[in-house]
Amino acid sequence: MRKSIYLVTSLLVLIFLVNSCKEPDLTPVYICASPEDFEECIDVSAFNSTHDQNFDQEQLLALTRHKFTHVNFYVNNKNLGCWELPCKVPVLDVGGDTSTLVMIPAVRMTGMSNTIYGYPFLNICRQRVLLQKGTEYHVSQNPPKFIYSEYARFPFFETFSNSSSFSPSAASMNQLCFEPVTVDGFNVGEIILNDSNGLSFDVSSSPFVAPVGSYRVWLEVRYKTDVNVNVSLKLSTAYNPTNAYSIGGFYASPDEWKTIHFDLTNTINSYHSGAGSATNATLIMSGVGDAGKESRVDIDDVKVVFIRTA
Repeated sequence: MRKSIYLVTSLLVLIFLVNSCKEPDLTPVYICASPEDFEECIDVSAFNSTHDQNFDQEQLLALTRHKFTHVNFYVNNKNLGCWELPCKVPVLDVGGDTSTLVMIPAVRMTGMSNTIYGYPFLNICRQRVLLQKGTEYHVSQNPPKFIYSEYARFPFFETFSNSSSFSPSAASMNQLCFEPVTVDGFNVGEIILNDSNGLSFDVSSSPFVAPVGSYRVWLEVRYKTDVNVNVSLKLSTAYNPTNAYSIGGFYASPDEWKTIHFDLTNTINSYHSGAGSATNATLIMSGVGDAGKESRVDIDDVKVVFIRTA
């Protein structure tokens, strides 16, 4: 009996030693994603009803255009990092029939910072997907669909469909302003700079109410321009009611429409009046053209969006 127990124990120890000496299976599965996978990834069909809004079709389409450049990947609650699109993400730790895949689209912030943030205004989309070692999983096989958080709000929104919310600012030397025109099939705001009109512009948006405190507040602008554009934020404060605070700007992009994102949170929280949970704000944009040359400044989908963070 003792001899049998000894043999069984020895066999179990031997099996354990053999298994422990085996090399771990490091064959990855690759998650492949492209910018196209995230170009039409936001569903706004129910946005008006869920947010108690009355946005027109052009505004709803503007809510879907973001030019996401990066994606944060999570598989089975493990963070795989933030990857620039297009990307091929290796995943080693997969098992079972399916895995839980979470992808959070992200953008590079501009202005006073140059970091990459996950877009915080969308609900998280979780998918059950089949990830098999030694294969590739393409996001296009099961395209993600996101919706805006019910707590996301847009206190300022301009698509230039019929009019413009901008006017020449008090500091403007020339009475130039964004005029609604059609460019590349879109309704946009346009300023043309030349020798006859002074080669510069300085415009202000209509005022809007920005929240103060535990909120994330962003500005987004789609643009195609021959000149650099400076962007500032004027806040109604108790001490400096007319001061404008620089939040950055965007460089000339004469041949391609681009989208830029600014984080307004720190500027608003640092320079508001010091009382209350909101402050009046105004966007200011300015630029200068080159002598002897006609320059165009086109902008579209100007959005201020916020969401509570605590």
